[in-house]
Formats: sequence, structure tokens, C-alpha cells
Amino acid sequence: MAPPDNRSGKPDPSDAATFIGAAVGAASSSAGDTSAAGAAMTMVPVSRTPTLLGTVLGGRYRILNILGQGGMGAVYKAEDVKLNRLVAIKVIRRELANDRSIMERFTQELVLSREVTHQNVVRLFDIGEADGIDFITMEFVEGEDLRSLLQRSGKLPPAEAAGIVAQICAGLQAAHAKGIIHRDLKPGNIMREASGRVVVMDFGLARTLGGDGMTQSGALIGTFEYMSPEQSRSEHIDARSDLYTVGLIFYELLTGVSPYQADSAIASLLMRSQQRAKPPTSHDASIPPGISAICERCLEIDPASRYQSAADLIADLENWKSPGGARSQVPWRVSAAARRWKAQFKQGQVPWRPVALAIVVAVAATAGAFFLARSGSSRAGPHAPMSVLVADFTNHTGDPVFDNTLEPMLNVALEGASFINAYDRSQARKLAAKLPYPSDKLDEVSSRLIAVSQGISTVITGELDHEGEGYSISLRARDPASGRILAKAEASATNKEGVLSAIPRLAAPIRKALGDATPPSVQLESVAGGFTAASLEAVHEDAIGVDEEFAGKFGDAFNSFQKASQLDPNFARAYTGMAAMALDLGRKEDAANYMKQAMAHIDRMTERERYRDRGLYYLTSGDWQKCVDEYTQLVSRYPADRVGQNNLATCYTQLRNAPKALEAAARAVEIVPKGAGQRENLSFISSFAGDFAAGERESRAALSITPEFQGYLALAEAQLGQGHAGDAAAAYEQLKAYGAIGASTASAGLADLAAYQGRYEEAARLLQQGAEADFAAKLKENGARKLASLAAVELWRGHKTESLAAAGKALAGSQAVSIRLLAGLAYADAGDSSTAEKIAGTLSSELSSEPQAYGKIIAGVAALKRGDAQAAVKNISDANALLDTWIGRFELARAYIEARAFPEADSELDRCAKRRGEAIELFMDNVPTYAWFPPVYYDQGRVREGMKSEGFADFYRSYLAIRGQAAEDPLTADIRHRIGQ
Repeated sequence: MAPPDNRSGKPDPSDAATFIGAAVGAASSSAGDTSAAGAAMTMVPVSRTPTLLGTVLGGRYRILNILGQGGMGAVYKAEDVKLNRLVAIKVIRRELANDRSIMERFTQELVLSREVTHQNVVRLFDIGEADGIDFITMEFVEGEDLRSLLQRSGKLPPAEAAGIVAQICAGLQAAHAKGIIHRDLKPGNIMREASGRVVVMDFGLARTLGGDGMTQSGALIGTFEYMSPEQSRSEHIDARSDLYTVGLIFYELLTGVSPYQADSAIASLLMRSQQRAKPPTSHDASIPPGISAICERCLEIDPASRYQSAADLIADLENWKSPGGARSQVPWRVSAAARRWKAQFKQGQVPWRPVALAIVVAVAATAGAFFLARSGSSRAGPHAPMSVLVADFTNHTGDPVFDNTLEPMLNVALEGASFINAYDRSQARKLAAKLPYPSDKLDEVSSRLIAVSQGISTVITGELDHEGEGYSISLRARDPASGRILAKAEASATNKEGVLSAIPRLAAPIRKALGDATPPSVQLESVAGGFTAASLEAVHEDAIGVDEEFAGKFGDAFNSFQKASQLDPNFARAYTGMAAMALDLGRKEDAANYMKQAMAHIDRMTERERYRDRGLYYLTSGDWQKCVDEYTQLVSRYPADRVGQNNLATCYTQLRNAPKALEAAARAVEIVPKGAGQRENLSFISSFAGDFAAGERESRAALSITPEFQGYLALAEAQLGQGHAGDAAAAYEQLKAYGAIGASTASAGLADLAAYQGRYEEAARLLQQGAEADFAAKLKENGARKLASLAAVELWRGHKTESLAAAGKALAGSQAVSIRLLAGLAYADAGDSSTAEKIAGTLSSELSSEPQAYGKIIAGVAALKRGDAQAAVKNISDANALLDTWIGRFELARAYIEARAFPEADSELDRCAKRRGEAIELFMDNVPTYAWFPPVYYDQGRVREGMKSEGFADFYRSYLAIRGQAAEDPLTADIRHRIGQ
């Protein structure tokens, strides 16, 4: 399951869309000569590409004149002296030629365009290199692009506009038939010759339906002004996305204006994702209603309500143009709302308020502006949750100790407001690396783009500078879409430590502007404890640890947190970081000890941190009810707290309360729709609750945001729960790419899969090898856990001696609760009641309910092996009263079977079958255990056979469907004998 939460020379940032456009060649124009070629270029006032005019490139292409020039290079008109024809040549700037991604884009443009042969698609001939210059040769098209046409004509007669759109669609139809989606259509890369022929160009951002093209997961690719709503959300797109863009172009051709006019390209994009376009006839009543309706249908927000293919759109255009046709008629169409309702009704879905995703989070964008407009006003009711992103401060001091140090502390101060949720800066940094103009810094431009894409209400920027012998600090809160300053704050400090203590004072006016009515004095008091670090260096090391944690470098992160604790032994945040990393490294006992040290410094925490850290303390100590109580208090007081909701879900899961766990996990996703960790947790809990299809859906959503080992683990478990063993194996294999922890989890998963299918010899080999690798990698508890699993596998295959040996080694490696239970069961089932009862005694003596319950289960199984079924039933029933676990129900059913109480056994096994999701991880510790589930079918067969039920053989056949091919499984042979096979 998902682990607990813990905690440049660019264009003017005033228009973030300009930044995107410059990066991917979003805009285009012509210079003087209206002739152009198969590539649109952004014109720049100063040449940055050495002129090639008059040269013969590669001894073959005589450069005649330049057609366009932009940030990536230039397009030239040239003569192919070898074939005696005119061509266009797209040349890349020399300083960009070493950029692998750009060269891949050049190659992709050639490969994809060559796939499409159609008169309305520009022909690309070849990619070449000569004289140190990389270039593409393509068909020379003499005419003007639609952007120039619109600038010159304003708008076109409807029939002329329809003819152009029909040709665009014909070209797209040819591309779509090859599975190629353009993704970057715009007037600037569509040409019209004097003959009237229209040509679609620039497939540099195209992708195939079967692959990911040049897109990185989560990246925004295309031109903001012409993106479809689903493309802007980085969702899966298909041909209908291109048709939406065709609708935008069609609208401009008919009316001369965009259907969505706003102050910025981002604001226009937000409008497109929230509002239906006004009919073209609202701008010009002379436009025929039929053609207006065709355009409107292209622009439906829901892809299901648009034309489903370019051919359908062409057919309507042809019908409109035909003599006596439907020129004045409106093509029939069902409203988007009706289509959605009809689809939901058919699927049995109940419509509910959708979670806002990616770039269009209408609630966040509009509600943020609403609340900011009323800044400082008091509220009778609770404030709606709001996310903020703190950008990297500009550090003018040159002192590296300030780098990435003040920003996390500002998050702490801002989260003193119950409704504020500070967006994870490490996640934001990953998203910044996926922008079309990748950045390793969260500067203002990158932060605003990320904020718009993630539905974050506010971006906060900051600057730090020397002021005499001291320092000056200033903050600005900005609206992401417009860049408008919403609030300012400034402060001074006499020394470095004073800079840290100034952060809460700076946060107070920002919080007020965001809608916090808490008096500043109360604000400062509630967060004071968190700003008492003895050294700024300790805070800096803590910030480094957080970044390393997010990068999956748990060992390095632990070291950084430990260094922070050494620099300031009273720094509570350092100990919570060490505890979190110990959990991620499989060192549960160490995690509990570090949390005890953290709690010794509770007076050095903010109020919000106290709730969080007490919850984490109970989480590491296994007191699940107190864990639930603490996190419930946290989310009651701070409803926007994503950490609280996520960890509350985890604690409810440990109590086996799936409905409450699902509720909290869904709430965490609602707060952070694009949080991979939140999606991973929801995925696991969905599977745990038995909804494996939902588990797979959420894990894929998590992987589309950030591919990481937790996502692949959740995916594998969900797939195995649906019976897709091959897919699960492939997902487990993916884990091997994620370091020692990933490799350890992969071997555990593959071993469990083998045991699930009855391939015990292979499972034993994988567990033995995996344990050895874990010990070599200093993952001691992981290794011991595999040996405990090996004890169970050896017992299932009838090897008692080997089982006891593995159990003994497991206990020598770790005394973790799960390991003691598995080892105790192995000793009990193998007949060593004395050792089993000693282990049961150690578990029963602990304070929390989980180990106490496990102690009673072991005692019950030991009693059963001694032939005392009555004592077994009592002990295990008492265990289930303490904590209702799947394994407790399973062992109780076995006890009832031995007592020949078949109806009681049937009831328990029915519970096990219905709660099968809980078997995917019996201990919710990232160790798959679904191999425990198939024996439920075997025991159900025995029970129904004992009850003389006619359908008993069906359960046996269900078991054989899973393990029937395993010759080494003793139960398979027994079943075949029972059903006469």
C-alpha cells in the first residue's frame, strides 16, 4: 500500500502562454513574402541563425531566400539542383542540435508525416546533415497561411470557410486513419495555395494513438490558444481533440474572432474548459444556422458530443453545401449534458460532483479569485480549501544556506490557516521538468504554469537580499493565470536566524489576503513552536532531506534528516523525517523510536504539526484507533490537510474499516487531484475493499502523473485480484527499476504470484534469493519478512523441516509483529506448539490490539494441532473480537471445519471470499500475500461436501482454475481425487 505522508532567460512572465508558444513554435507569421513551406515559425526581430542565403547546402540545395525564422531555427526556400525542383528546408539552430529531445522531434516529424500521403498534407522528403547543419527537406507550398489570411481579410464568406475546413478535415482524416493525431493545429501551420488547395503542416508534435510520441507524462504539449479541453488537462486524446481545434479555426474563419476572448491565453483556455462557445451567429446573424451548428458541434467540451471522426464532419459540410441540402438546417445533436446523463444511466452510475483535474480546475480558479476579492472579510462559515504553491525564492545574497530553506518553512506558516493546503514543492519541481521549456527551478513562470495545470489557487514568490548588516525579505502572492499581485509582505532581519523567525510575520498578511480572519497575534502564537530551530543549517538539511525523499532516495534522505538532528538536537521535524524514512526503508522498530524522540520536542511544533506528528506516532506504534482519533481531529480542524486525510485512510485500513478508509482516501484525492501518492493510496484501498477494477483505474491514474514503484505495486495487486496474472507479473517486473526497495518488492510480488498459482518451488527460490539480496542491501526487515513468507510456502508444499528453519531465521532477523505471526503459525502448523505458544505470549503481552489478536490466533492454531478444536475456536474468536482480520476469519473457519461445525465454517469462509481484497496485503506493508486466498475455495469445497451440498465441486474447480497446472501442490491432487478426476 502507499506509505504514509510526511510531510532563466525566458519570455516575460506576464503572459505564461507566450512562454509555451516560444518553446514549441506556438505562433507563426510571415515576413514580406507570403510564400511559405511545411513548417510554421515564430518570427523574431533579431536573427539567431547564421544566414545561409546564396550557399549550396550539402552540395545539393541552393538557398534562395528565408521564409520564416524562430526560436528553434529557420525555414528557407531552396532549389534542389539534383532533381530540379523547389523545396523548403527547415534548419535547426546549431546550439540546439545537441538536444536529443529536439532532434527526436525533428525525426518524429519526418517519420509521422511520411506515413501520410494525401494532397492536403505537406510532403516531407528527408532528414539530413551537411556542414554541421541538421535539416529537413519538404514540399515547397506557395501561398499564405491562414493566420496571414485572417489578418488580411478579417473573416471569410461561410462557403469559403467551409471549403477550407473540409480540406483540413480531409488531410486529418488521412492522418487519423494511420493512427496519427496532430495535436498542434493552428492557423499558422495551415497553408492555402493560390489554386485553393489547403495543406496541413508541422507534425513535429504529432503522436500515434499506440504510443506516447514526444510527450512526457504530465507535460503540456501544443499551443494554448488552440488546445482542446482534454489536451490541456494532459488526458488521453484522440482524433476528436484535433476536431475541436478545427472548430476553433472554423469559428475564426467565420467570425474573425476567437470564440473565447480573455485577457490571456491561459484565461481563454480555462473558459474553453468550463463554458460552451456562443454560436457564430451571435457575432454575425448572416452566418447560416446550419454552418453555425456544425461549428458549435466541433466545440463541445465533452468529446463524446463532438463529431467522432473527420469523415463525419466532412459529410455534414458536404450536405450543407449540396444543392437543396440543409444549408438552413441545424444538424441534429444531443446536448453534452444529455449525452453524459444517458451514458451514466446506461452504466448504472450516479452523477456526482466530479473531481477537478489538471489544467482546468474551475472551482479552484474561480473560487480563488472570489475569496481573494473579499480578502480580510470575516466569515460565518468555514473557508473552502485552497491550494498554494510557494515558488523558489530569488536569493540575492549568494549564501547557499538560504537556497530551498525558507520556502518549506513558509509552507508551514501558511498551513496555520485551516483551509490552506501547501502544494508539494518536490512534486511541482518534477512537473517543471516536464514543461515544454523544462526547468529545474520553480521560478515565477514555471510555478504559474504548474499552478494553472494543477488547479492551484495562488502562487507565492519571494526575494531575499542584504540590507546593511542584515537582510530584507519580500513576498508576493499572485493569481496564476493573470499574474496579478494579490498581496505583498515585507520584513527585515538582523541575522540569519532572524530571517527564519520573520517567516510567520510575512505569512500573516498573505493569509489574510487569502481569506484567513485569524488575528495576526493568534497566527504567530499557533506556529511559533515550529520556528525555534537553533540553526538555519539544520532547517536547510531538513529541506534537502525532503527533496531526497521525494526523489525516492530514502537512504540519502535519512542521512540528511539525521544531520539536521545533529545540528539541532531539539529540531522535531528532523526526527519525524528520520521516522518516515525508516518506515520507507522497512525499519518499523526504528521508525517508532524516532517518533518517540520527535514527541519529546512537541513544544517545538506548530499546532498542525502536533496533530500530524501524534498521528504518525500512533501509526508507527500500531495503535490504530488512536491513530484514527488523532487524524480525525486534524482533518476536523484543518479540512484541507492532504496528509491528514491520506493517513487517516491508512489507519482506517489497518482497522479493516474499508468504507471509512475509502471515504478519507477519496477526500485526499479531491484535495490533491494530481497527487500520485493520494491516487496510489486510493488504488490500494479500492482493491483492499474488493473493487479491483477501481484499484487498477486509480493506479494507472497515479502512474500517468508520476511513475513510481508504489503505483506499479498497486497496479499489480489490482490486476492479480482480477485474475490477470500475466499483467500482474509484468507490473511487478517494472518495480525492479526502482532501486533496492523496488527490487525487493518485485521479488516479493513475483514470489507471491508463483505461490498463488501453486508454483511453490519457484516461489521458494524467489524468496530465498530475495532475502539474500535484501540482507546484502542492508534491508534487514525485508529479508526477514521474505523468510517468514518462505516458512509458509514450505509448509504449503509439505516441507515441515524447511519451514521451521525459515521461521527461525526470520525471527533472528526481526521481531516485527507480522514476522512473529507468520513464524508462529508455521511452528503451530508444523506441530511445535511449545515454540508457537512462546511467540504467542510475546505478542499477547503488547499494548495494542493487533499483536494481541495475532497472539490469540497462534494460540488457537496450536490448540487445533493438539486436537482441541473447542479451545481453538475460543482463542481465535477472541482474537477477532480484538481486531477483525482476514487471517483471523480464515483460521477460525479451519477450526470450525476440524470441529465439523460446517455451517459456522461456511459463514466464516463466505466472509473471507467477500473480503478477498484484504488478502492482497495481509499486513498492509507493501508485501503481497494473495497466495493465502486460493485455499478459501478448497475449504469451501470441503465444507459444502461435508454439508452434502450438490454444488461443492464448483469450489474445487475454482481452486483448480488457479492452481490446477501446479503438479507440486498437494491440495490439487486431493481435489482431483474428491471430484473423480
